Amino acid sequence: MRLPRVGSVTAAIPMAIMVFLGGCGGGPKGTPDTGGIEDAETVSVLETARHAFLAGRYDQATTVYTRALDRAYRLDDVAAIAVAGQELALSELRRGKAADAAAVAARSRSELLRRGRSVPTALTLVEATAHYRLGDAQKTRQLAREITESSKDVLVTARATYLIGLIAADQGDRTALQDAIEKLPASEEPELAADRLALTGRLASLDGDVGTALAAFTAEEKLRRANGDEVGVARALESAARAAESGGRLAEAADLYFRAGRSASLAGPVGSGAAALLRRAEHLARRTGQPGLAAEAGRLRLKLVRP
Repeated sequence: MRLPRVGSVTAAIPMAIMVFLGGCGGGPKGTPDTGGIEDAETVSVLETARHAFLAGRYDQATTVYTRALDRAYRLDDVAAIAVAGQELALSELRRGKAADAAAVAARSRSELLRRGRSVPTALTLVEATAHYRLGDAQKTRQLAREITESSKDVLVTARATYLIGLIAADQGDRTALQDAIEKLPASEEPELAADRLALTGRLASLDGDVGTALAAFTAEEKLRRANGDEVGVARALESAARAAESGGRLAEAADLYFRAGRSASLAGPVGSGAAALLRRAEHLARRTGQPGLAAEAGRLRLKLVRP
C-alpha cells in the first residue's frame, strides 16, 4: 500500500477500510510534504505521529496527532488543521473507535467548509468508513457518493465505490452490488483487486453460488495477506465462513470461522468480533464431530474474555 506522507492534505488514504481498512507494512519513506504547513514544531509532531501510526502504535499516534491538532488550533493554521484532523480521524479508526473517528472527521470538515476550503476526499473517505462501521448506511452512502461524484483520485474513488458495494451487499441489493463491481477499476493493485473479489464473493453469495463465493473469498484472503492487511484477512475468512455455512458445508465453515476468529483476535482493536466468530466455530465444530477444533476455539475464546 502507498504510505501516507505527513503534511499532505490528500495523503492519508484510509488503510484497506478500510475497517476492511487493513494494516500497512513497511516504514516511513521519502521526504515529508508539509502541504503548506510552515510551523516547524507542527511538522515535527506530525512526523512523530506518523512514525507511530506506521509502526502500528495507534494509541500513541492518536495522542500525538491530538497534540498536533491542538497546536494547529492555537496557531489558527488551516492547513495543519486539515492534515492533523484527517490523520487523527484515521488513527481513531485504526484503534476501533469509529464514533470518535466520525466526530473528528466531521469537525475537520466543518472547519474547512466554514473557511471556504475544499474538503480532502481522503478525509471524507475516513468519515464514510467510520459511519459504515457504526452501521449508518444512509450517511455512508451519502459521503461515498460525494467522493465518487467529485474525486479525481482513482484509489479514493475506488474505495468509496467499494463502500457503496458493501452497503448494497448488506442490504441484499443485487442490482446496486453489480453496479458497484462494474464501476471498480480493473487493477492489479492488490487492495483494489481484493476489493473486487470481496464484492464478487458477496454477489455470488446472494445468488446462492457457494463455490464461486468461496473461490472469490479465498483469492481475496490471499491478496489481503500478501498486502499485510491483517484485518482484511480476518474479514475475508469470515465472509468465506458465512458462505460455507449458508451452503451447508458446516465442517468447512467451522474451520473458517476458527481461522477468522483467531486472525481477528490478533489484529488489534479493529479486529473486534473475534469472540463471536470463535463461538460460532466451537458450535459448528461440535455439530460436525470435530472435538479438537471445538476445544481450540473454546480455549482462544476464553482467553479473550479473561482480564
